[in-house]
Amino acid sequence: MKRIGVLILLGAFLVGLGATAYGLSLCDYRSPVTALTDAGLSFTYRYYNDAATPTVDINSGRVGVVYDQLYDSPNYGFTLAGSAEVALDQFVPTGWLGQGAATFRYYPVEDGIFFAFGGLQESMATDQPQPGVDVSVGGGVGRFTDVTPLSKAFLIEDELLSIEAIDQGLSDEVLLGIASVIGRAAEYDTVKEMVADIEAPIEAAAGVTLDARAILSIEEIVLQTGNERKCGWALQAGIGYELIDPYGGAQNFVVTGSADAALASSPSDQLLFHAGFSGPFDIASENTLTANLSYEYLLSETSTLTAAYSLQRVKPAGLPANVSQAASLALGFDVGGADVVLQVSLTRDPGDPGFSIDVSISAAMDLL
Repeated sequence: MKRIGVLILLGAFLVGLGATAYGLSLCDYRSPVTALTDAGLSFTYRYYNDAATPTVDINSGRVGVVYDQLYDSPNYGFTLAGSAEVALDQFVPTGWLGQGAATFRYYPVEDGIFFAFGGLQESMATDQPQPGVDVSVGGGVGRFTDVTPLSKAFLIEDELLSIEAIDQGLSDEVLLGIASVIGRAAEYDTVKEMVADIEAPIEAAAGVTLDARAILSIEEIVLQTGNERKCGWALQAGIGYELIDPYGGAQNFVVTGSADAALASSPSDQLLFHAGFSGPFDIASENTLTANLSYEYLLSETSTLTAAYSLQRVKPAGLPANVSQAASLALGFDVGGADVVLQVSLTRDPGDPGFSIDVSISAAMDLL
């Protein structure tokens, strides 16, 4: 657990660094409609056969998959999220930990924060004979929003300052105005028209005329993809039914609760959190707890830090709780022309005396 704590504290520390970079918070921005999708895949494998030994010495690896989709509008929204970590031995799965959730939210008051929901939750782990699946309905409070437009406004400001196109930072009002233009990108026939509406308030506020280099820089940032950011939170609770009991027990009505949060303190970072809890009305004797935490930080244009943690605790009726955990840390960076990748994975299945640790580091560079 100490190793897991180090990963979480590192992420929190970097979030704090990002939060001090700007007076205006990314989470101050609100998109009228949010539609974001993100997916990731990681794979490591090592094979080593020493001729001096009778069998293959190392033949194992790991696969990780993450998917996240968010849609939010004035009256309704939905989320689809899932993650899975699979351990391989001789290319055969020997351990796994996975979680998934789908939720549809309806807001009776346009742009309100209170909602009714319907959802499905799924969990699986190495020791479970089958996945656990629940469906539920209920109510909650909270919203999520795409803050990528304001993130790009910050990047535009930074770029114009770095190339000395402007001599001082832009006001919060101008930055929010730029974000509003970027957020309405679909309304423009061409990118040049949108860039012109970004250029005008910058020139008026800074008292300068932007040259071709500055305008091209703005256009490049506006067209960037792959670094979307979101903010928000949601708490929900309800009643559901256990479609599949992970240990083959009787299906029951269940009470459910979950918490979700997304934080982007700067254009460089994204923190995501999800936790869910469910169980029958005698919830103390039988319950399931799942949690996911992920963090991404762009150290530079060539360096990225990502960290993730998953927890699943299943307490069957009349049996002790089974706890599965998985954590990973990946750091890619450039050092003196060398591409360096560091990966650390920690896993612990029910009954394990401690965490299994997998560390790999690789480097490559052109000498001539």
